[in-house]
Amino acid sequence: MNRRLRLALLAAALGSVGAHAAPPPTRLAWWHGGELSAVQRNASTPVDAAHATQWRTPLGSSWKLFMHAYLHANAVQEPAYRCQVGQRQPDDEYCCEPGQSVSRDEALAHSCGPYFDPQRLGVNGADWMRFWKAQDAPEWLTKLDAMQPATQVPVVDLLKAIERIPANEKTAARQALMPVALRDSSVAAALGSGPRYKTWSWQIQGERAGGAAGWLLDGTPFWFGAPGTSKTALNANAAWIGSQWPSPTAPDAPAVNAQPCIEVGFFQRYPIRSVAPLHGGDAASGAMNGRYRIGFVNGQQLVIEAVPAMTLQRDTDGPRISARLALEDYVARVVDREGDASEVQAARALAVAARTYALQNSTPGEGCRLIADDSRAQRVSPNPPTASARAAAAFTDGMVLDGVPVRYHSTRASQGVLSWQQAVAQGRGGMRFDEMLRRAYPGATLGAAQGSGECEELPQAAQWLASRQQRWRAALREQSGFEPVGEALRVCRLETGTPHSDQRRLVIRIREWSTREGRVTLIHEFLHLAYRHHPVGRDEAAIERLAQRLADS
Repeated sequence: MNRRLRLALLAAALGSVGAHAAPPPTRLAWWHGGELSAVQRNASTPVDAAHATQWRTPLGSSWKLFMHAYLHANAVQEPAYRCQVGQRQPDDEYCCEPGQSVSRDEALAHSCGPYFDPQRLGVNGADWMRFWKAQDAPEWLTKLDAMQPATQVPVVDLLKAIERIPANEKTAARQALMPVALRDSSVAAALGSGPRYKTWSWQIQGERAGGAAGWLLDGTPFWFGAPGTSKTALNANAAWIGSQWPSPTAPDAPAVNAQPCIEVGFFQRYPIRSVAPLHGGDAASGAMNGRYRIGFVNGQQLVIEAVPAMTLQRDTDGPRISARLALEDYVARVVDREGDASEVQAARALAVAARTYALQNSTPGEGCRLIADDSRAQRVSPNPPTASARAAAAFTDGMVLDGVPVRYHSTRASQGVLSWQQAVAQGRGGMRFDEMLRRAYPGATLGAAQGSGECEELPQAAQWLASRQQRWRAALREQSGFEPVGEALRVCRLETGTPHSDQRRLVIRIREWSTREGRVTLIHEFLHLAYRHHPVGRDEAAIERLAQRLADS
């Protein structure tokens, strides 16, 4: 073989290896209104939608979205997954510490594959097929054996499958995935907390690839893929992603029952003398809608644009106006009243502070938390929010500051107080909203306004357990390793997922305890805490037997 031929064959071989080892492209796609939109980073020409229908992706960890939805929709009461001590099972490092357990929502956020193993859960293939056929899902999703990371599907079909997840199950998944949206500060600063997604990583032709799949705030399904792991891919491309997909939007009037509800009493420091529609006459008590002129006792007047969520009441103290608002609608109104939504980064910081302040300082009411529109608290615009204020609230959807009391002021900054004036200057200087918050509230962390981090306490359940510990003392001490659980114990209401206990925080999360079954569950999780430093605490069968015995004692 002559030298020229050898060189040609070597070049061909190297070219073949290079083609095989080429990293996957960086791509983003979303499905809205029955149409596919797609972009590719560093592409020489715009991506044609017809071409993008040929894109394929491994499921990676995104298959867990569908398992989570199936379990939630069918109200399955599957057991929590417990990580073994000593002999670690494959992928346990994504689940929990040895001896600890993980709930359904935590498993989705942590990407705990063993939790969602169909065999562990006892999921029947025929039932799975019937469920997804009823949702008019793509054919591949109806096959239970497709629920594994190596399954490859067209990107457009994955988007259609995510769209077919029912509304209640989508809401549950979005709540569970909030910690993922906040996991990396630089990604959260670029994308906000409105998009909720399951990250995925896998190999494509020997090259690492990673990305995310989930929903934008308005429910639009999206998919992203790039070279690297999900973490490195998101970090490297978050700013690009945020510049490509649609701006964050929320419904003009978010449903009160879809998120925490805030009941506002308007004009608390300014007594109202009269309320009249602009077209004349006197306003009737009840729901308000349209433009009204408000006359105050101090002689001032104000024209407002009322929505049906606002109510006019008349009593001996004069007219009163209140409103039941969805939390994000309320936050946007505060941004309009206390700041200037055109200052984008400062408005986002204010939205997080206002949301946190409302949840820290409002009081429980009948179905809503109660707060006043008062300069001693925070002022709320009586008019519908501007588009810019809605965008600030939408970008930080559900985001709060954990660990510190939150206050803010228009001009003065101090430890634990955000200055709006300073935030505006910082934003104009290029500072991100999350950096403003870290400076104003050292020691605080960004968390979720609802979901696994929030505790709606059930104090009577905790008191019941405390009193029963004395009654059960003899039975509990029959087994060595018992530790009394003192006043630090909290019992919280669980909206979605599997009842479970947090041994580090001494928290139990249950749905109810009024029935015998509910009390058995409460006792079961209490026993995991009471024997948390002993092997019996990890013996599900022994714990359940004792829980049943104590429930009947």
